[in-house]
Amino acid sequence: MAVDFYRLLSRGQYDNDFSFLNYNSTFPSAEVQGRNTVYRFRHKQYTGEYARNKNLIARINGVESEIPYKVISVNYFKLLSNKMTDLVFNNDITIKTGDIERDKKVNKLVERVGFVDSIRKAFKICTEYGDACLKTNVNGVSSFAPTHAFKVVDESDITKTKAFVLYEPLYEKVAGQKILKYMRFEIHFKGKIYECARDYIGSYIGGTVGTPAAVKYKDRLIPKEGIWYDTGVEDKELVQWLSINEEADGVYGESVYQDIQDIVFAIEQRISVNQHLLDNSMTPFIIVGADMVDTEVDINGNERRVLKLVNGTFMVSEGDTQVKSVELNYNLDNSENMLGILQSFLYELSEMGKTYLSGEYSGNISEETLNNTIKSAIDKGNRLITEMYTAFRDSLYVLCILNGINISRDEITLVFNVGRTDDDSKVSEICKTLIESKILSKATVREKYFGYNKEQSDNEDKQIEIESSNADQQSKEVADNVDNLTSENNKKEDKEIKEDKQNEVE
Repeated sequence: MAVDFYRLLSRGQYDNDFSFLNYNSTFPSAEVQGRNTVYRFRHKQYTGEYARNKNLIARINGVESEIPYKVISVNYFKLLSNKMTDLVFNNDITIKTGDIERDKKVNKLVERVGFVDSIRKAFKICTEYGDACLKTNVNGVSSFAPTHAFKVVDESDITKTKAFVLYEPLYEKVAGQKILKYMRFEIHFKGKIYECARDYIGSYIGGTVGTPAAVKYKDRLIPKEGIWYDTGVEDKELVQWLSINEEADGVYGESVYQDIQDIVFAIEQRISVNQHLLDNSMTPFIIVGADMVDTEVDINGNERRVLKLVNGTFMVSEGDTQVKSVELNYNLDNSENMLGILQSFLYELSEMGKTYLSGEYSGNISEETLNNTIKSAIDKGNRLITEMYTAFRDSLYVLCILNGINISRDEITLVFNVGRTDDDSKVSEICKTLIESKILSKATVREKYFGYNKEQSDNEDKQIEIESSNADQQSKEVADNVDNLTSENNKKEDKEIKEDKQNEVE
């Protein structure tokens, strides 16, 4: 595809310093512009707009002609993003910090700010673009596409990021029209943010950076020299970058659409040709005799044959020649077979399988059979969430620190339960069997089914011991109270019996 080739031209030309802020520098860089071109096309794939005003060029009888491009009724690009997001996020996410009281605080914070909704959106964006961004502040987390963001990486080691740069075109109204006048930069370092603005000539796609400018932005003034902010999180930036298939580029990710796009386009091209042939079959050839044809000479002296007409409508036959129509009957069996083969490749390359991607379930399928049937999709979901996991955990860590929860990154564990269809009662039965049969230890079971690490499992044992001890103490107190009450009742009964006997004697 041309868009992939365009990306190849700029790949590797990563920003490794802050010279983009210099006067008369070209911005964005060739690498950012190339990546943004791909990002824009990826979004069109998601929305289905990639086929708008698109035609195929076909050679028919030696003459080139255009065939209208037909897209598949099901947008497989959007379907892939939606299905993958559902698979990963449709089960509850378990969050553990190694301390039960702190777990309550963190989970309450997560629910209050809608953290799960934010990372779900980021996951979906990442499947579309191959990259996504999270920006964390005290009030929550925002997810956005990477079309106005890039990394500044170490020149000698591109896996190390010096800073994350967010940029925003700022417009002013001139004579009733919005004119791009400034470019605002928000550069995120560990513990600090630098914000500044520059005069800018060009479009949001590309232009030239001018001199530093003082700009009023959202009811605050960005001074000409820029301004630094302390974030309160010394060991992390407030921006987290998500990528999948990063190994293909080295710095940035690759959309999940990359693997299936050629197959989708091949299916659509074949459907377009088939549709064109079927449309032609609806317009049959007309066979007429020679006596129904006249010869005309145009103004240039060229002869051409025309049908004899009356009032421009009816042909006139001077003989008994019959008019015959010949319908075109194209044999599309081979084409249909090829479509089936291409669709099989689609299910294989997407790793989703026909059952899950098409939603074709027959009968009352068991949970175990379903999980086995969509195992490749579950494996893919686990792989994608593993690639994004660090960014999600870092975002939650920053959120906790900004909200006064004392915690370290290593103490946070998120378990996504990808593809799990078992309910809690069934899981508890499985755990009980594994532990009582001495197949797995409690610690291993907690790690496998609930995502606990060793420290968290030990803390859970301590908490269980405390609760058990309290329960035993309560049971003892209840038993003592019952014994005391029984003893008192017995004494009262003895006294009443003695009084009764004394009364009888008297």
